[in-house]
Amino acid sequence: MHKLQSRYVASQTRLLKRATRAAAAAGVDATHEANVLAERFGVSRKKRCASEYTDVASYLLTHYPPEVAYFVAVDLTEEFELRLGYPPIGQIMVAMEKQGSEGAARWIGCALRNFPRIETAQLAFGVIKSPAMRSLVRADLVAEDMELAEYISSGEVVAPPPKPTSPVMETTPRTKVEHQPHLSDGIELMPRRLTDAECRGDRLFLHLQVVSSVLLLLCPILGGVLRGWTGAGIGLVVGWMVRVWMRHSMGLRGSNPHDGFFIRMRERANGARRGVLEAVIERVRQRPFTQGQCAAITQAWDETRQHLAGTRSEEEKRELINAFDAQIKRISYGQDG
Repeated sequence: MHKLQSRYVASQTRLLKRATRAAAAAGVDATHEANVLAERFGVSRKKRCASEYTDVASYLLTHYPPEVAYFVAVDLTEEFELRLGYPPIGQIMVAMEKQGSEGAARWIGCALRNFPRIETAQLAFGVIKSPAMRSLVRADLVAEDMELAEYISSGEVVAPPPKPTSPVMETTPRTKVEHQPHLSDGIELMPRRLTDAECRGDRLFLHLQVVSSVLLLLCPILGGVLRGWTGAGIGLVVGWMVRVWMRHSMGLRGSNPHDGFFIRMRERANGARRGVLEAVIERVRQRPFTQGQCAAITQAWDETRQHLAGTRSEEEKRELINAFDAQIKRISYGQDG
């Protein structure tokens, strides 16, 4: 548990008390107001887009104190998340940033105080891209607890994956080379495009996996043609042994490629040598994994699993997994080629 977690929880308690007092003073029932808001703005038909919630954000800020407005949005999310297939409060938060006011900053400050874990609040602060709004939110947090504010507001800005330029908006013709697709274009949260050498290395990795599977089928067929059933049996054993060796030599571990990657990273972090095929692939890629990279990836994996085990919130789990994914890509690929 983070050393500031207890103070973070105390901050949540104070927020709830302030919101309860403000709601009582204004005669507001958050659940009722959420339903009124949903009907007024057709929330059940809204798409997962911040611009769809600009009207909701504006209404919340003009009709309620920020603390009350936040808990109205919480009730709205609890009512409509399953129906919509996404939590609307995330889109409301982005729409709040575009409002640009101190009231919006206080609303976002409420949201950042209401996660189960302080680490998630730090990640969520990275969603705020506007420097002006980051400053306003930080000021709101500092007003209550300087040390908490410093930690939460240290969250780095999370950059979205680059969107392709609309052909209608282009004024300068692009060359044939610029139109060439890249292997990394469809991968979210990539810090940069893959180099040509990295693409060749990744293709070699995929081809070797295919070859290992083909040999498992081909060897017993060849054995059967040459020596009948006995040859087929020997070929099956040979094909299986070759496949096992190739997969192990490539660094593949276990049947789950996701978990297998982190198992191998832990082995490399502990000083294990590269397999023959693993070394060939990394030589082709021209960017071998260093022991330091492997150790950083292993540490990130251990910390994320620990955090995931400590939360029941699906929204927080998504935030943790997305942040972890971006972190692994930064460690693996860096910012430049």
